[in-house]
Amino acid sequence: MSESQMAPRRPGGRGSDIGRPRDPDMDQAILRAAIELLSEVGYVRVTVAEVARRAGVSKPAIYRRWSQKSQLVVEAMVTQIRPGKDNDSGSAAGDLVALTDELIDVLTRTPLGRVLPGLVAEMAADPVLAASYRDLIIKPNLRHWRAAVERGIASGELSVDMDVDFVLNALVGPLYFSLLITGEPIAAGYARAAVNLVLAAHKTAPG
Repeated sequence: MSESQMAPRRPGGRGSDIGRPRDPDMDQAILRAAIELLSEVGYVRVTVAEVARRAGVSKPAIYRRWSQKSQLVVEAMVTQIRPGKDNDSGSAAGDLVALTDELIDVLTRTPLGRVLPGLVAEMAADPVLAASYRDLIIKPNLRHWRAAVERGIASGELSVDMDVDFVLNALVGPLYFSLLITGEPIAAGYARAAVNLVLAAHKTAPG
């Protein structure tokens, strides 16, 4: 059995642990070991055997929790991202600046940013990994961005006919482009400048 396949899947992408109570401490030890290993060697060289050794658990203990290496890796990455919040400051632009700054922090100051380039390459060949990344990381956090824009539309700050998906892609896309393609550092003040530029055509006239 390859470590990318692991055990038979059950809903949610984890291995079967029917009849066995979950040990939260063991879960956290495994996730910490996975993050440490990811940061050191990248996704391709991560092995379940080494994660198990570092966590002080058996490989079957990991198989019972995560049915594929990709599921384990993505869930470990989720632990590095602070839970998003719908902070309503009364300004959609202000909320989007805060969200953009938070994403910059994640991409530049956590293991996620260090391993993402290699992980993206693997996603092209591993649809399960790609789906897990979208479902566990991208979609939950993008909801907060969408909520900020929708609040702006509801309050009259932003135009009702704006393309929400385009705006979100225009804000988030350049950050991933810098990380994955150019390798250039993200300039200080990027968040506010980007939000002002992207929203310029969508703000309603005062009064």
